[in-house]
Amino acid sequence: MALLTQIHNPVLWQEITHQERSTPRWTQRTGVVGILALVFFLVYVTTALVNSPGYPTTLFLLYAIWILHIATALRALVAGANVISREHVGQTWDALALTGVSAQRILLGKWLAALRQVRGWMLLLGVLRLAALPIFSVALAKTYAYYTCGMNSSNTYSSFYGCDAGTPFTLVPWAALIGVLMTVMLTILDVMCCTAIGMAASALTRRGTSATIVAILVRFAPVLIFAGFARYDIGGFSWRWWLYTPFALADGGTSPLMQLVYPVVSWTEGRHVAALPGLALATIMVLTFLASSLGASLVIIRRTGALPAGKKPIGQ
Repeated sequence: MALLTQIHNPVLWQEITHQERSTPRWTQRTGVVGILALVFFLVYVTTALVNSPGYPTTLFLLYAIWILHIATALRALVAGANVISREHVGQTWDALALTGVSAQRILLGKWLAALRQVRGWMLLLGVLRLAALPIFSVALAKTYAYYTCGMNSSNTYSSFYGCDAGTPFTLVPWAALIGVLMTVMLTILDVMCCTAIGMAASALTRRGTSATIVAILVRFAPVLIFAGFARYDIGGFSWRWWLYTPFALADGGTSPLMQLVYPVVSWTEGRHVAALPGLALATIMVLTFLASSLGASLVIIRRTGALPAGKKPIGQ
């Protein structure tokens, strides 16, 4: 985000100045608190993984990722929903349009400013999702070993240490690489998508509250729809949901990313390839939301008085 300060865009500079003046100083400490909380959480999860079977740890970590993902999406939607509506509520939009700044530069400046507001949330979500990948892998290995030779012994779980589970635990190199790269890419694209949706709703409704409501409904519609499909086709929530390709559209691609880093055991045969369609669908959905929201924002900005790129106001 340091690159934003090097972009010569008066709208962006105006938004950054507004953010710096209107943001309370105490909120600057929330970043440090968030980092400390994330470190503490990862230490706790790692300790739990060492001292307990892998499946409960996987569930706990998945819930944490989904909760942070929802919070990050909501924060990004709100940030995008306020960047244009603030101009209309404050009756400064006409003055901005009369400055001769092109619609494209207004769009870019407003969007980058919204992204700047949520950069900390995006970083936390990305770090958590990346750190979760090796934990998912180890948790699956422990769960497999437990059910293979731990649960049938007198010493229950602890007895699987040193037992022969029948196959070495190895990763699929290409799948693990895709998992890491797409974790970073999907996190960035999702935040970009949410800010763009909020901005499009802001340009359409011209009011922050109504824009936020519209943006939330648009972004979370796939979550409700495809989670409902999983519930209808599979039944109550279980690990089978993660294997259901449409569910990737509900959880933002987390379930296929988790499957890509699974070790090679009898349970995971074919799962690495089978995870690719879900990952592709989640990526296409986010890119579609992103492109359509930016396109809609540009059209609305032009219709409300901003000029196309390269065109100057009459008289100049």
